[in-house]
Amino acid sequence: MIEAHDGSRWIVFHGYRNISDKTHHILGRETCLAPVTWPKNGWPVVNGNGTATVEMTCNTLPLKPFQAKPTKTEFDAENLGLEWNYVLFPEEANYSLKERQGFLRLKGASETISTRKTSTFTGRRLQHFNFSATTQVEFNPKLENEQAGLVLLNNGSHFDMLVGKKGGKRVLTVQLQFGQTLYKSKEFQLKPGPVKLRVSGNKTTFTFSYAQGDEAFKAVETVDAKFLATETVGFFTGVYVGLYATGNGKTSSVPADFDWFEYAVNEKP
Repeated sequence: MIEAHDGSRWIVFHGYRNISDKTHHILGRETCLAPVTWPKNGWPVVNGNGTATVEMTCNTLPLKPFQAKPTKTEFDAENLGLEWNYVLFPEEANYSLKERQGFLRLKGASETISTRKTSTFTGRRLQHFNFSATTQVEFNPKLENEQAGLVLLNNGSHFDMLVGKKGGKRVLTVQLQFGQTLYKSKEFQLKPGPVKLRVSGNKTTFTFSYAQGDEAFKAVETVDAKFLATETVGFFTGVYVGLYATGNGKTSSVPADFDWFEYAVNEKP
């Protein structure tokens, strides 16, 4: 609890926002700010009634907004931004922004994201219920164990949209992993060339879709968001969305090159 230079009082705390059923949350703990009144010889009262709400009305200090960051990351800088995280300590040799200019190159490790060991993954936290995360990847696997794509992750459980190889053909599948249970969608045969991958959320569901060239995005799978909620899988960081490559037991023989990544807010947070 703090007192500002103008005499106003505030409380800074951790909180979370539920999805519609009021019992699950997917965004993890967030830093919140609420006004406090503290009458002489009385007790401090938060937000006038002792509760914190998503929207609170009060007089504020002079606003000094930060400049909005671009929604699209072009992978043309020397390093990823601070919003990007890894799982455990990254094997730096599996990540490169220099080997192919303008691309993030991921080299699939033998580990998968399910092993809770150092796998080839980098992602950023979801910050909004209504969002879309889109990337374009160039990946031509030689072997059927090699996969790369877009992943939603929370505490070891994950939903993946992956480019791979089956029967000599390049295919796309969605995999949903809940603990020891693994669901796989049907396979979609891909044409040669880059593939756009997208996952979008609308507070209660996640939808995976893909496109090639100038085609419209085609939905592959929709899943209930509560299956990645903290109340289902534990932990407190919330869901991450990110880029992933794996050799599923062997080091991949070819890298996956991600051209760009865009995180867009579809409505107010």
